[in-house]
Amino acid sequence: MSGPPDAAITAPPSGGGISVVFPVAERNADGDFRGFETVGGETLIRRSLRSFQPFRQLIDKVFYVVLDEHEKRFDIARRMAPGISDIPFELVLLSSPTGGPAETVARAVAKHGISGRTIVCDIDHRLDPAPLFGNIAAAPDECLVSLWPLAREDLKRWSVACVGRDEAIVNVAERRLPDAAGSFSGVIGCYYFPDIRVVMDVCQDQAFKRFCEYFNRLASHGAPARGVRLETAEFFGDRERIRLLENPAEFRGAIFCDIDGTLIVHEDKPDYSRLPQLLPGSREKLRSWIADGYFVVLCTARSGEDEPRLVEMLHELNIPYHRIVTGLPSGVRVLINDRKPYAMLESQAASIEIARNHGIAALEISPGRRLTVLRRFEGGSFAETLLVEENGKTFVRKRAAKDGNLSVGHHRLRDQFRTIERFSQLAPELVPALYGEENNSHEYFYDMEFLDGYVPVAECADEMRAAALDRLFDRFGARIYCHRSTDRGAAEDWLLRHLDSKIHPKIAALAVHDRLRPLLAGEGVEIDGVFHPSLEKLLARIVENDVLAKFAPQFLTLVHGDLTFQNIMTRADGDTRVIDMEAQDSLEAIELDLGKIFQSTHNQYEKWWRSCTSLCGSASPTSLRLNFHPASPDSMLLDALRRRWGKILGCSADAVDIKGGFYLGLHLVRMVPFRMKMSMDHALYALATALRSLNAAIEQAAPRVARRSARRMRVAA
Repeated sequence: MSGPPDAAITAPPSGGGISVVFPVAERNADGDFRGFETVGGETLIRRSLRSFQPFRQLIDKVFYVVLDEHEKRFDIARRMAPGISDIPFELVLLSSPTGGPAETVARAVAKHGISGRTIVCDIDHRLDPAPLFGNIAAAPDECLVSLWPLAREDLKRWSVACVGRDEAIVNVAERRLPDAAGSFSGVIGCYYFPDIRVVMDVCQDQAFKRFCEYFNRLASHGAPARGVRLETAEFFGDRERIRLLENPAEFRGAIFCDIDGTLIVHEDKPDYSRLPQLLPGSREKLRSWIADGYFVVLCTARSGEDEPRLVEMLHELNIPYHRIVTGLPSGVRVLINDRKPYAMLESQAASIEIARNHGIAALEISPGRRLTVLRRFEGGSFAETLLVEENGKTFVRKRAAKDGNLSVGHHRLRDQFRTIERFSQLAPELVPALYGEENNSHEYFYDMEFLDGYVPVAECADEMRAAALDRLFDRFGARIYCHRSTDRGAAEDWLLRHLDSKIHPKIAALAVHDRLRPLLAGEGVEIDGVFHPSLEKLLARIVENDVLAKFAPQFLTLVHGDLTFQNIMTRADGDTRVIDMEAQDSLEAIELDLGKIFQSTHNQYEKWWRSCTSLCGSASPTSLRLNFHPASPDSMLLDALRRRWGKILGCSADAVDIKGGFYLGLHLVRMVPFRMKMSMDHALYALATALRSLNAAIEQAAPRVARRSARRMRVAA
């Protein structure tokens, strides 16, 4: 049935300043008007409107956007009027359904001319909007999004916001965690816009169906909406949710259970003329599982033709179940289930195998851990780091899936867990406590203590940073680095192996890129007007005996491996710990830790690794100009590092600078593939600064060799 053009039915106006729009232009499963569904005997329209009655003086008018067909069928305006006589309202009629609430409101605004300060609110909840009105008063020109904690919530019922600093909405995703770093909150469909017409013009122009698309657009343009955390709400978004409000019981999972040899004594040839022997505890265990909310499916290889007799037998034995499946092969049974995006940390498949005729009485099935992801931390090229809540306890989970983008990471993550274990045995005060690990068919993960109240040293002032590093390396020197091998031959062999296994393969893999090739092979390039030999040439110089001895490790020991300022955590009382190990099982060069410290102090990686601006430019393939120049390290911090590392290595401050610069260069080379995932610009910058660092170290360690080599290459060029 065709309806008239979009129109409006008007009730008497009032004053106040803010409009409230309820988009209800959708059909429910039966084609009825959803606003007249009831919860506890009260319609959704009335229940949701009660949220705003305490703020009546601030509201100018309420708009309900509904379908014209529903108004004709259900006489909505007349039936609503007695229930909301205290607030002026208008019914905005749309001639056809929309694809989502943003499209609904956009059409209503365009057809009816709504403008100015507006709250858009779904009818599927009742809430206390006091925090929202408080933020409107404080910041009337900001877009605001109502948020709800996700702890113990089912993610499949939510839009999820990633919230950054100052409550900025970084990204919003539907029924899954957004692919961004930050804290996670559920999005309540209650938003404030300074001028609804401006917002809806954008939504119409971009064909946005849902408001999350608009909020993601704001974030991508550097002007994100801001989150407002509500404290009181109830939700009735669909009939399932309404049923849960009135009857919270629901199935928590399914159990597939064999019959012969599992519930009853196995018989090679079933005899239906008599009842089989019931294994002890079978009936009671099934009843307890059903009482706990499991859906029980009995499975058997018995013929489907015998199913009526089998069902009768189970009935006589008083064996409870929900469904039965017959005619299965008697061999192995494999259960395959997908990991749900809204339950990304909860295993969705499990198996239990028991000895024949032992029964199920002793089996205990875990109800499943209800985990809530509160935050995703930044960083991590091979693993995902999450802040997780379970029953009020928060902890960190590091995980790597065995498929997709993280498929190569689970081996490295397992090595990281082993390294933290070794550190915790030698110096437990240096690392977070470990809570356990799991290696299943889908992923590898481990859980560890959340260092609440700690901040990365990268975010500390110089004085606090210097004090934290001094304490840290005092402990490292006393508890970790004291376990060492000082064999000079072994140290030189280690460096040669490191170059062969970690550096040379990078040259071969990266040289396929035209923009990187001049820095990797050939004579070399100019960087900021200064000629630098290629990485290939520099490596050739390093392996010469008089140079190799300068850079061979002072000794081999247990190292952290990724000791940047971002991985050193400290707090106000001075306690300092380390996270995110990147070491191997064997002893490594102690200078790897020094090089990573230099990555923060001298290269200032934490300042450029997320940069979206150009880090370098090029006048020609062999001439680069760097746009980011790290500031000189704080003198107090640098003096403290030289003093501490001079003591650890047993060398001069100048030697600390030389070795730190050399191993910084090697770290930067290894970083190039990771930075290329960000952009070619980042890869170029990492490789160019690697050449500068390596060249400077060689010049300081063996100046005559380096200058002679550079002179020959400039002439050749």
